[in-house]
Amino acid sequence: MKKLLLLLPLALLCGCAREPSPVSALALDRAGNGCRLTAELVRQDTPEDAAVPSCLAAQGDSFTDALHALEGLLPGELYLSHAQVLLLSEQAAEDDLTPLAEYLCRDNDIRLNLRCAVVRGGAASDLLENDEEIYALSDLLDRAAETGTLPDMPLYRVTEALETDGTAILPSLSLDRFGQTAPSGTAVFTEGKLSCFLDGGMIGGERFA
Repeated sequence: MKKLLLLLPLALLCGCAREPSPVSALALDRAGNGCRLTAELVRQDTPEDAAVPSCLAAQGDSFTDALHALEGLLPGELYLSHAQVLLLSEQAAEDDLTPLAEYLCRDNDIRLNLRCAVVRGGAASDLLENDEEIYALSDLLDRAAETGTLPDMPLYRVTEALETDGTAILPSLSLDRFGQTAPSGTAVFTEGKLSCFLDGGMIGGERFA
């Protein structure tokens, strides 16, 4: 009976147990000596219903371990080719980003134009779960890149920069005083790790208002 009760909400989350679960965004946070990966799933119970985001999280010793744990929670496979954003918390970004970026570039299911961003002053999962519309985060990052408000750094450019000299710049986001997701400066990576923000803000400091 307990197993049946566990499977029911998962089946409802996916809409159809036999269908793959499209992922629109991912968030990576540090959890103890490992990490927690949160996936924003595209939920659409029937063709007539509007698509809405629904989040699911799992932990692991590494990104790949957490990803496999996520896949184990769902009756269908994760469909990663729709993922457009990867959010990193400040703590997760303090680890060398190069191996993860290279892994994602090698994965045929991951878009090379996946947008990567650092979340300031809070968990990456909190900002992801604040997203009320599918692809709202990617739209925000696309607009900010077009206007020059934030750096235009899709996954393939981030990887190229890190492999060249370990230095890269990524856009940064935070929740403003109204609880809305907003641009929050530029994150600087040195030797593959988050070192500072271009506005002079310290890692772990207060987020933008």
